[in-house]
Amino acid sequence: MSVFNQSRSYIIRSIFLTVFVIIVLQLMNLQLFSSKYDKLAQDNAVFAKIVYPERGIIYDRKGKTLINNTIMVDMMATPSEIKQFDTLAFCRLMEIDTADFRERIISAIIKNSRVRPTVFQSLLSPEIRARFEENSWQFPGFTLVDRPVRTYPYNVGAHFLGYINEVSPKDIEKSGGFYHMGDFIGKNGLEAAYESVLMGQRGVEYMIKDNKNRLVAHYENSAFDTTAIAGRG
Repeated sequence: MSVFNQSRSYIIRSIFLTVFVIIVLQLMNLQLFSSKYDKLAQDNAVFAKIVYPERGIIYDRKGKTLINNTIMVDMMATPSEIKQFDTLAFCRLMEIDTADFRERIISAIIKNSRVRPTVFQSLLSPEIRARFEENSWQFPGFTLVDRPVRTYPYNVGAHFLGYINEVSPKDIEKSGGFYHMGDFIGKNGLEAAYESVLMGQRGVEYMIKDNKNRLVAHYENSAFDTTAIAGRG
């Protein structure tokens, strides 16, 4: 073999060897050091369920309850997880039309991105909740979240007690990102004046999803869960 051919053969072998080493090193990095794909796999199998705290109860000077809480249920939608399903059946279950469905999904994406859960319908009736729970496996991307809502036993003093409402983009910006879309905040009266005391602290439950996107168990026996802390009255 000529010196020229030997040199060319050496160069070709060196190129193949270099490419092979690079591939092996990249595989080692993905398997042993990189957490990127672990995170992607976990995102597909684990759902972070927000636990909303009970808002602080407001009493009068005699200890009578002026504002209390009761538990209702919100339906949350995560647009990136919504796969092809029978939209018409879902709309019939939710008692809405398909145009309303599309409008709510687009609004969720605009307000809170595709990957974060957003309130699709708040304060579900017991009938709609029961129907959805029976058929939830058919509708990936939708989950139910318990939420304490305010009740007013005496229906008096609205002008000084105030009210709560879902946070606006301006509220979120003003809070430095502390509030998220779907959170509620005191808008005026005592609810607003004592917001920092009444609001409590959100918790998170990490739930395992099965192959039909149903929440079936707590992830790692709740080792990573955080408890919601109720507001003070």
